[in-house]
Amino acid sequence: MTDDELLRRPIVVLGAPRSGTTVLSQLLRHHPDLCLIDEPRVTWKYGNDRRSDLLRAEHARPEVRRHIRHSFAQQVRASGRSRLVEKTPSNSLRAPFVDRVLDDAIFIHMMRDGRQSVLSIREYWKNHSTGVPRAHLMRRLKEIRPGQIPHYARELFKRVAGKLAPGAAGTPVWGPRIPGLETIVRDQGLLAACAAQWRSCVEAACRDGRHLPHDRYTECRLEDFDEQELRRLLHFADLSVAPEVIDAYRDGFDSRQPGGRTKGANDDDVARVEELIAPTVAWLATLDRADRHKFLPID
Repeated sequence: MTDDELLRRPIVVLGAPRSGTTVLSQLLRHHPDLCLIDEPRVTWKYGNDRRSDLLRAEHARPEVRRHIRHSFAQQVRASGRSRLVEKTPSNSLRAPFVDRVLDDAIFIHMMRDGRQSVLSIREYWKNHSTGVPRAHLMRRLKEIRPGQIPHYARELFKRVAGKLAPGAAGTPVWGPRIPGLETIVRDQGLLAACAAQWRSCVEAACRDGRHLPHDRYTECRLEDFDEQELRRLLHFADLSVAPEVIDAYRDGFDSRQPGGRTKGANDDDVARVEELIAPTVAWLATLDRADRHKFLPID
């Protein structure tokens, strides 16, 4: 099969970090037709390494588009599967760019209570922004091209230094690289940076996704994610309801997980998060109810 044939109707899972994107993508991984490519961050940044993750459609220049598509097609071909499913939270910031690269993609936007996501982002930032696990390093080495190496050397140094001598090289970053992220961490603190990541991802994905045709974009809330919703998403993505996927859901999904973060956080942190994300929460609440039904069943 040609690259174009292998990349017909790919499924792109959008969502802020710690919002259920991994839950959905790992379930879809069990579908016999799908090849999951999980967070190929360096591949997506090819040709735009100096920029933040907030890429626009015009940044998908012909050589960039060719490289990303060929990389993905090679992996789908090697897997023996026939269709791509891809998950990278940073893609929430750049749906028009992704749409230019994968021009008939189906987008599924996973959403979660912002308080839960932000507190979980902070936890992951603390635990995963330093050090370079071997598996992570090997995966990145397979992705990276020689011309990209100088752009990531500083980041690698900060991750290693952060593990060996915390604070010596500044604060290593984790998650979607929104503009000014390091400055937010330095001036406003880690919690504010995590809230900014969540707000930026949710607002951009909702805004850009809702400009796509209705048969190419849908939303799902992790708090409402059950077997019926999983079946709806499979149908939306033109997939069969494969028993492997349903069995994986029944065996592995913990419906209690989405609400756990606020229970373990102190009241000041929860109140601070609520203050930080209030503008986005209010904006989501004002979305026209009739319009929301096109993307997200809420009754």
